[in-house]
Amino acid sequence: MTFFGHLRSLFARIPRNHKVKELNSYFTEESNELTGVGVTPSFAAQVVEDPFFYGLFSMISVDVRRRIKCSGRQVITRSDNSYVGRGLRAFLMRSGLVGWFFSSQWSRVNRKILGPEGYRSQSFNYPFLDLYDFWRALVLWRSWKNSEDITQLVFRDILVGDLIVDSYLRFCPSPYFLVKDRFVLKLLWQAFRDIRRAYDFFSRDKPSFYLTSYCTYIPHGIAVRVALQLGLPVYVFSGPLVFGKKLSLNDYFHKPDASDYYSNFEKMDLQADKLTKAEEQLKYRLSGGIDEATFYMKHSAYSPSDEKVGDVKGAVVVFLHNFYDSAHVYESLIFQDFWSWICFTIDSLIQSGTKFWIKPHPKQILLNDTAVQLLIKKYPQLQIMPPRITNLQLVEGGMVCGVTAYGTVAHELAYLGVPSICCAKHPHHSFKFCRTAKKLDEYRDFLQNPNFRELSRNEMRRQALAFFYMHNINGGEENMALRRQFNSYFKLANDSQGDQLTQELIKFRELPAYNELIDDLVKEVRLSSSKQLNCSKKRNGPYNPV
Repeated sequence: MTFFGHLRSLFARIPRNHKVKELNSYFTEESNELTGVGVTPSFAAQVVEDPFFYGLFSMISVDVRRRIKCSGRQVITRSDNSYVGRGLRAFLMRSGLVGWFFSSQWSRVNRKILGPEGYRSQSFNYPFLDLYDFWRALVLWRSWKNSEDITQLVFRDILVGDLIVDSYLRFCPSPYFLVKDRFVLKLLWQAFRDIRRAYDFFSRDKPSFYLTSYCTYIPHGIAVRVALQLGLPVYVFSGPLVFGKKLSLNDYFHKPDASDYYSNFEKMDLQADKLTKAEEQLKYRLSGGIDEATFYMKHSAYSPSDEKVGDVKGAVVVFLHNFYDSAHVYESLIFQDFWSWICFTIDSLIQSGTKFWIKPHPKQILLNDTAVQLLIKKYPQLQIMPPRITNLQLVEGGMVCGVTAYGTVAHELAYLGVPSICCAKHPHHSFKFCRTAKKLDEYRDFLQNPNFRELSRNEMRRQALAFFYMHNINGGEENMALRRQFNSYFKLANDSQGDQLTQELIKFRELPAYNELIDDLVKEVRLSSSKQLNCSKKRNGPYNPV
């Protein structure tokens, strides 16, 4: 886009996106038929600068208001997530002034459908408090040492350290976290401001529920954690497996809670039939197919490859993650970032004399190439294989163990008879086909003994299929229909040539699982209304007519 094109986008009244215009026209017309804008009780939704979530949250807002008189509030979280990179351009794009222009466009298209603004991450309303937050951030940042691990940093009872680390990796961007980088100070300052503004809004308005897209990074995570800390219901819509997942203080991640997968499967009837169904779908994936669980990938990680596999017989294969992704999307990762994880892993394997290979992530972004080159510069002796080599080729070549922080490769390898080693509360942690380290010493011990097998090959395969069933199939046909519709809507929303997005979106309304979710949100509004009424009675005393 030219310079004048950027200026035109900046000063446009609403976002210059034909899909947003289409969705806005449809849901504004529906919203005009409803009453209740500005009344209490209210709910809140994150304003996401993306047609996918704009359409989804607009439809949910209208459908809730159709069933109960209420109104919505906008939570505009645009800040450091508005640009990826450093330099003058990044500084301008992340500035409060440019942020105000763009967020105002999205505020306008949301106002008639959702309601007025609740709060913005960037605003000029409280300059002295913002300066005070900067001073507090500066004092804290200066107190840190170069090797400081801040993942457990807490401010006003909100864990923010992991959000700061992940935001730095993603938006700086950087393959590793540098605590003394001034960009960390910028993120820390934004976190302090977001916490203050979120507390002010959620404690003042007390919305009956809050809708969010994701839970990672500062822009998403702080609003979620503050709302939960104040006892407000929060629902996330990041993917088909967690569509409308209700979060809690014990589980504030936008990933499925897999803690009871194994125990719940063992209680089920007709296990053989369920395992057979799981095997059919997993075989399809391993043959190169894109299934419901890997809908976001343009090319399967198991697409046939003509790449030659090196000598992996008796070797450990370490599966790299995206260095710039949110490392703490799962709970209890024992490393600050993926760089410290891979360096510790390589050092431990070299120290023990273990033969190993490095396999880059199949869904690799260009920046990861730079990270891999940095890794090779640090460890010139590394054996790195092409990312297109499939796990089937590796197993056929004789690999003995896979290492991943928390990747889905763990259950795929288990099905093929190969154990794995992990180091976070990943989706497979209730099963025994992978060993999950909770401390560094334990992780080192696992790496020094990679040939250990707790289960037979047959039992590993059975547990891998049990996991696949619980993670991808369990829930009944109604939930599966909801997942399929999510995937279909997601693909069309992210297809630059895709049209008729509204028609695809409103197909959700035909699904029982979607309508059950709307019923649950309506119940939240009623419950909130009842609580507010009881509080009002306690403040004002019993009603005594004159």
